Amino acid sequence: MSLLRQIQDATVDPKYQLADILRMCKILAARLGNKAFKEWIEQELNGYKDQEKIPSYRVLENLQHFGDFISIYGQLWENLQIPLIAIAKENRKILEKRYLSRSVSHYEYSVIKTNQLSRDSVQIYWEADTVCQLSIYENMNCLRAWTLIPISAIVIVLDAIKTRILDFVIEIEAENPNAGDALPHEKLIPDQIVNNIYFKCILHENQMTENYTNTFQGAPIANFANTVKDNARQQANQHIHLSEEKRTLAEAANEIQQLIQLLEKTNPTATEAETIAYINDETKPSFKRRASSALQSIGETAIDEFILENKYLKVVKAAIKGWVKPV
Repeated sequence: MSLLRQIQDATVDPKYQLADILRMCKILAARLGNKAFKEWIEQELNGYKDQEKIPSYRVLENLQHFGDFISIYGQLWENLQIPLIAIAKENRKILEKRYLSRSVSHYEYSVIKTNQLSRDSVQIYWEADTVCQLSIYENMNCLRAWTLIPISAIVIVLDAIKTRILDFVIEIEAENPNAGDALPHEKLIPDQIVNNIYFKCILHENQMTENYTNTFQGAPIANFANTVKDNARQQANQHIHLSEEKRTLAEAANEIQQLIQLLEKTNPTATEAETIAYINDETKPSFKRRASSALQSIGETAIDEFILENKYLKVVKAAIKGWVKPV
């Protein structure tokens, strides 16, 4: 079996850890000779040292914060919610977003350990300086504070990485099915094509950012965007748009499936109607608009290939179809 097919199979096989899949991708990056893909794999395997390089799919927002407080009379109050609006602006900015900078192995272990303990979230404790400056409740001092990160949010991040890998490998295979088995110093796909696939599938960018254009200055990719003719650019944009709709639907289906699995743990006897009501409560209007728009663009049959367990298929379809506004 080719390396490209091994990676594809591994992304949909729950027996494989994401770190194992990334190590296979490291071999692929070496055979493709692609610097950007190799760097992304290294950072996913070992963690991001530079916060500015952390991809958007690793950034979490709208999280909840809690703390333990003690009054001046010695009374202890535990697990009190901390509203961000009550925190000084200079500290609030740090807490508004959480950057998941560690290796995928760290987060995979967190998911496994938290599930073993029958918990649904992990606690990220604040630095002592931030805790000391908290003055929220009158006549009370904060002993410690933390941010709750739902395990479902971490699972979604890990799945997003898997989906990006799968998208990338499928596109590479379409260019050359033997690309993953190239011999040393054998270049089966031109650098500019590999880079274009990387930016589209891994970074989800249709065009290179100024940053990466400078990074690849002097390489064929630097002039690639400028040499594409108008009609070719139009066709490429149409293809990217279609891929984006499919990707949106895939991510939506996956997130809904994760919500159903969470509900099964807390309410295993929930009916279909109760499950759909739960999904509606747990998803944002913007998420519903994106999912329903993608469904209308490419049709509900496309959902079939994204659901790994058939028992969820009917509910996922019903939920997304329920968000489509009647014409």
